[in-house]
Amino acid sequence: MGKPAPDSYDGLVTNQVGVVIAAPGADCMPLLFTDPVAKVIGVAHAGWRGTLMGIAMATVKAMVSEFGSRTADIVCVIGPSVGPCCFTLEQDSAREFHAIHPDCVRHKDSPSPYVDIRLTTRILLERGGIKPEHIQDIRLPNKTDSMLCTSCQPELFFSHVRDGINFGTQIGFVWIKESHDMNKSDH
Repeated sequence: MGKPAPDSYDGLVTNQVGVVIAAPGADCMPLLFTDPVAKVIGVAHAGWRGTLMGIAMATVKAMVSEFGSRTADIVCVIGPSVGPCCFTLEQDSAREFHAIHPDCVRHKDSPSPYVDIRLTTRILLERGGIKPEHIQDIRLPNKTDSMLCTSCQPELFFSHVRDGINFGTQIGFVWIKESHDMNKSDH
């Protein structure tokens, strides 16, 4: 933020207090980033193409280069997305995910392998220097199943995979709260 916007983008970073930034997703992941040390935030919209193009680490790198964040301080939350139970791609695209890590693709020899964009994002973030314990997956309270598949749960989420072109959108958002700390000289 604070610079002219490019023609298209899937990520945004800022250090401005009180400004809400958001990323949409209906099967794509809304990714939320925060650096509590440097007080920097970021968001990214990550579908399968954006995942392969590196949008998650591009957002991290923008936080580092634009605002002085340290990768080790950044925390990422991976919002709900279509799960590997419901998301298939053609062989050529699935091969790119398999090249990142074999666990990212199920039934890799089928004409339409199942792909795990969430796991792929986690792996790419970890390889980029984000601490594993700083990568959080959104989970429902009191549920043992950690997979939030937007396609499997119509009562909770919109899904392009499930609903076709007539779908809604979830949104993930983050902001930096204004600090109300007062030191003794303020009294």
